[in-house]
Amino acid sequence: MRFVSIFLLFFTSSVLADASLYERGKAYYYGQGVEQDYEKSFNAFKHSAKIGSIEAKTALAMMYIEGKGVAQDDDKGLELLNYSVDKNHDKAQYYLGILYYRGIGVEEDLAKAFELFKRSANQGYADAQYNLSLMYQQGDVIKKNTLLAHKWLLDSAESGNSDGQYHLAVAYQDSGHYKDAFTWYLKAAKQDHADAQYKLGWLYEYGKGITKDYVSAVNWYIKAHQLGHVGVSYRLGLLYEVGLGVKPNYETAYHYYQMSIEEGNLDAYNKLGYLYEHGKGVGKSTKKSYEHYIHAAREGHQASQHKIILMHEKDLSLVKNKIQNYRHHIDAARKGDKGSQLKVALMYEKGIGTKRSIKNAKFWLKKLSKQGNKMAGFKLKRLQKR
Repeated sequence: MRFVSIFLLFFTSSVLADASLYERGKAYYYGQGVEQDYEKSFNAFKHSAKIGSIEAKTALAMMYIEGKGVAQDDDKGLELLNYSVDKNHDKAQYYLGILYYRGIGVEEDLAKAFELFKRSANQGYADAQYNLSLMYQQGDVIKKNTLLAHKWLLDSAESGNSDGQYHLAVAYQDSGHYKDAFTWYLKAAKQDHADAQYKLGWLYEYGKGITKDYVSAVNWYIKAHQLGHVGVSYRLGLLYEVGLGVKPNYETAYHYYQMSIEEGNLDAYNKLGYLYEHGKGVGKSTKKSYEHYIHAAREGHQASQHKIILMHEKDLSLVKNKIQNYRHHIDAARKGDKGSQLKVALMYEKGIGTKRSIKNAKFWLKKLSKQGNKMAGFKLKRLQKR
């Protein structure tokens, strides 16, 4: 179960006798306008707590639990946190719920966590509302309840929780309500939610729920990329390669595709194979082109499998002594060489160096396919359709 971070902004209460102390502590904690300094933050919160700030007591509690600006002390942190909970402080209820859910400083107790989340959620605390939605959705402690899960998800989204806004948008998108999806993705994206920024870019790219706008698509994709989104690199590579929303730039496309293959994207391997094959944005290299195509092909990427087969067919057709080449490969194939077995299958299919025989081509492809060769399986399926 995924929960938002324990440490969120400690908002100022308008009823504080001395709000500036609390604000000073917050500034030092986050390094806002001053150099980050947990000790100074702790001292400011401590003075603010002495004059009655529940917000400051809650902040102190969490600093004791994490050992920031003060020696780590679960007991002291829990003492302060329970004090704030007894005063019905919504954030304290949420934080204590997190501790019980994760078993931090206390015995894990999901029922207690649920109770605390619900108390906080009923006061309108967005993160508690979101986590309550997850508990109803997953059936943690309480029975699964789709209606209540959606109810609390909607409440969390309306209260400003970016995860709630994102997942509400996903639900709208899945049901085909793209305009509503766009509205909620935008709210989450503005809070630096990387997944929402990616989805927003996708909606702009394909014109779903909003007028198609490639420039906006690129802008949101870049924002998601800067926040470390996994998957957006490939989309950026495509747009830079084709020149949608930006000027065509093969070098930049290559850069994004390179990052995408580090994420394991087989489509990116295929794209890099193409760039190397044609020398676009990178030096032309048949060897590197083949290496990228073959990597994706062996993992089952059909476009790359087709490309490898075409490359083999081209190479076989260019050999001057085709009969001798056939004899070489059929001998190696009979000895178990898988590379030659595939080439022999292609030679039989095309009649290169030997009499054309679809039957013999299928024989070698079936042999390879049974050994787990995905390229052979791909080629065999195409032949069987004839």
